[in-house]
Amino acid sequence: MKCTNESMYQIKNISYSIGDHPLLSEITWSIPQGRRVALIGPNGAGKTTLFRILCGEITDYRGSIIQPKNYRIGYLPQEERNIQGDTILRSTLEGRKEVLDLEKKLTELNHSLNNSRKDQSPLLDKLGDLERKYEALGGYRLEAQAKAILSGLGFSEKDFSRPLSETSGGWRMRVYLARLLLKDPDLLLLDEPTNHLDLPALEWLEQYLFHYTGSVVFITHDRFFIDRLAHHIYELNQGRLQHYPGNYHQYEKKKRQERELLEKRWKEQQEERRRQERFIQKNRVRSDRAAQVQSRIKQLEKMKEVILPPPPTRLRFHISVDRPSYKDVLKIENMWFRYQKDWIFQDIHFHLTRGEKVALVGVNGAGKTTLTRLIMKELHPQRGSIQLGNRTAIGSYAQHQTASLNMEKTIFEEVASTTPTNHIPKIREVLGIFRFQDEEVDKKIKVLSGGEKARVALAKRLLSPVNFLIMDEPTNHLDMNSREALEHALAQYEGTALLISHDRYFLDKLVNRVVEIKNGALKEYPGNYSYYLEKRNQESKESLDSPKKSPQEKETRKQQRRREAEARQAVSKRRNQLNQEIENIEAKIHDLEKEKSEIEEKMSQPKTYKEGDLIVSLQKNHARIQTELEDLYKKWEDAKLELEEILSQLP
Repeated sequence: MKCTNESMYQIKNISYSIGDHPLLSEITWSIPQGRRVALIGPNGAGKTTLFRILCGEITDYRGSIIQPKNYRIGYLPQEERNIQGDTILRSTLEGRKEVLDLEKKLTELNHSLNNSRKDQSPLLDKLGDLERKYEALGGYRLEAQAKAILSGLGFSEKDFSRPLSETSGGWRMRVYLARLLLKDPDLLLLDEPTNHLDLPALEWLEQYLFHYTGSVVFITHDRFFIDRLAHHIYELNQGRLQHYPGNYHQYEKKKRQERELLEKRWKEQQEERRRQERFIQKNRVRSDRAAQVQSRIKQLEKMKEVILPPPPTRLRFHISVDRPSYKDVLKIENMWFRYQKDWIFQDIHFHLTRGEKVALVGVNGAGKTTLTRLIMKELHPQRGSIQLGNRTAIGSYAQHQTASLNMEKTIFEEVASTTPTNHIPKIREVLGIFRFQDEEVDKKIKVLSGGEKARVALAKRLLSPVNFLIMDEPTNHLDMNSREALEHALAQYEGTALLISHDRYFLDKLVNRVVEIKNGALKEYPGNYSYYLEKRNQESKESLDSPKKSPQEKETRKQQRRREAEARQAVSKRRNQLNQEIENIEAKIHDLEKEKSEIEEKMSQPKTYKEGDLIVSLQKNHARIQTELEDLYKKWEDAKLELEEILSQLP
């Protein structure tokens, strides 16, 4: 469907300051219907502030917001909100309060009809009108929709009637998200929506948003989530908003290209400046070259300097292994475990060798944390054995470990308390990577937020001399630069790592094996997380396609394989065509946006307006380019949607 200005949410020239510090500067942005957008940028750039302006929580900004009539906005904040509702289901239904109010009126009207002896015709007419309105608003389907959303986000049938007050903060945020999705707003603003979700809930949310008909703008450090969902990326940095068509991989590619182009222009300008200066220096004293010298001097004065920003910060640190383990790091054989009645694990086997990086996955409650506690000897199996290899020095990181920090120590003192003497010089470097810089390292633990304490606990663990790391959600509370630094450190780590994380990009970069816990058993998948997803989806598809056919319906295995191969080849061919088409369109967009920027630069110069023919020509070219860009954006989105549809059908 072609988007018009009437169906767009638009902000124009939005500026906002905190005290004397300008945070947002003259931001203009349009969000068409059905667009999925990732908003990225460094911590403190103002992403959450921009969201709060969009949803109306902040009103003392400069600029204007234009939105269609009856436009509805839903906002999921990072921090926990105080939400109402007796039970989990009832609280979710509060997302459609207008339907609940109508339901209440219908109940009251039916009660009046049952108790009235007067002429009931007016009441019946009113009842009919209300029932038609209730049906049009989806009232009869509302509870089923709420239960489906709650199930997707990890709630079981028995949870629906549980009091909301019994749930933890993370599960209350899931209820809040379920309420927003049930509300079905025109624009969804999601600030770190992946923080409180496990992998199954995360995958369900991706599928839900993939088919969402409204617009979605999300802030997240989950690069896998961005890759799977984003049509466009907008980067907020130093108060400005920069647009990048495509997903996170395409954004990284475009950023590299921009940097390379800027470096090339800077080198060319420096060479041109040196050439002109050599000419001026050589001919300054020659009277017959005076006019040329003055002309070159004026050219240098008018030359607009190409400013080369500092290279992107690449945070790096190294995790040392003082004493390597032997080849066998961990052996679990015939292991059974239960807390009380039901078995959590039944006859499991697991083997880790030196240098492996393994992901441990499974739904909440499957037993991931229990298994790590068994390995750490905090729990003991009823049957079987868990044996650490010779010279294996084990260390673990988990969110709850923040409680073990000494609240009266400074950040530096707490990390130094367990750091070997030879690693003390690294403390400030590692703390800097986790956003504790300069005098901040002298803050006491007790004044830190929960996220800051988690980063201190992580730094403390990484600086300890162990050769077997067990890490539970280590990337929570880290921005993209810090995550990349941790990825690099773990990739270079010569020890062994067992990782629990819902950051799939992080797992993809590191692991060479995925172990899934399901129904008390372990199932292993060699390869990274993407390969695990592919194999798991293939297994799921095969199980759905497995009903037996009559002999008349069966085809030979050879015919079936040939037909499947032909289908795969056709899909692969079209996928390659679309990838090439998207790449060509992006190249054209890049060239046109560059040309547009150059024209806008010329149009912004006062002297341009003194030349009537020039300004008319520039305005015509600007309008032409804008039209061509809109056409290319539409073609890019169509090709991208077709590619997404093809990819969603692959096993």
